[in-house]
Amino acid sequence: MAKMIRWGVLGGSSWIARDAIMPGIRKSRNGVLEALASRDPAEMRRRFGEEPGARLMSYDELLADPAIDAIYIPLPNSMHAEWSIKAAAAGKPVLCEKPLGLNAAETARIAESFARAGLPLMESFMYRFHPQHRRVREIIDNGAIGDVLEVRVHLSNDMMSPPDPNNVRFDPALGGGVLLDMGCYMVSASRMIMQAEPLSVRGWHKIDKRFGVDVACGGILEFPGGRMATVSCSFETSGLGHYSVIGRKGMIDVPRALVLGLGKFVAEALIITVDKNGKRQEETMPANDHYQLVVEAFADALLKGEPVPLSPQDSINNAKVLDALAKSMTEGRDVML
Repeated sequence: MAKMIRWGVLGGSSWIARDAIMPGIRKSRNGVLEALASRDPAEMRRRFGEEPGARLMSYDELLADPAIDAIYIPLPNSMHAEWSIKAAAAGKPVLCEKPLGLNAAETARIAESFARAGLPLMESFMYRFHPQHRRVREIIDNGAIGDVLEVRVHLSNDMMSPPDPNNVRFDPALGGGVLLDMGCYMVSASRMIMQAEPLSVRGWHKIDKRFGVDVACGGILEFPGGRMATVSCSFETSGLGHYSVIGRKGMIDVPRALVLGLGKFVAEALIITVDKNGKRQEETMPANDHYQLVVEAFADALLKGEPVPLSPQDSINNAKVLDALAKSMTEGRDVML
């Protein structure tokens, strides 16, 4: 059995590829960066120079290359379906940036193409692979805060001071907007903590008329048992990515739950537990690159012939909630799932 997965990056000029996943692959214990693909390889070479050890080619050449074991797709949201499905047809497993599809129907169509081909597919929710979330689950399961009644999740990054009109997040045709870009995290985290699917949602959004996309949004998710999640995300506030878990006997706060930095700036994790009397306990965990962890987890599944740790069905379920929030935001009413 092979011991290393040879990765190809389909869209090698994106920042998430260059600043996060490609360094993660290079640091990984079970993968190597084999090739990068661009619509215009000559232009990418002019902009970035040569990538040491990695061959440069076109999209179609990457899909046809027998030396590539797995493909990472960081393209704009609107291109995920086209190139994921093409990769499935070419026999290549795919780790795709979030959101996997623009909506639940498209996400299901992508998943079906991989199921028919018998190939692994996973959405790249890197935060899920940081060990701090396992520790949070241990605290909950040990009964430290009692029954979980509410979750609060927020993610933001200031992209409006000033906005870059060339940013794909501001282009509706490319699947821009904060709900798809960041809202997928707030929904995913609330579902992860609740270990259930929402019954109904109520959403709100703020549209920037210059670009025609949402730049801030939020919502309330009703979960079984009278539980709830309040979620929000924004392109207008700076660098926050946290969640709080509120229980009958206390709460857990995870201030760096979704964003821990990049490269040498990766921060240590912090988990704060507060009991019903206000007694506070802090735990720290060493700096850990969750981009490295997600590529290692995907590569492990390929090497061992096991199911990927985040299933395509989980991606479909997440997309269903995003669809319901979008509908609620547009129509101004509660939407049942």
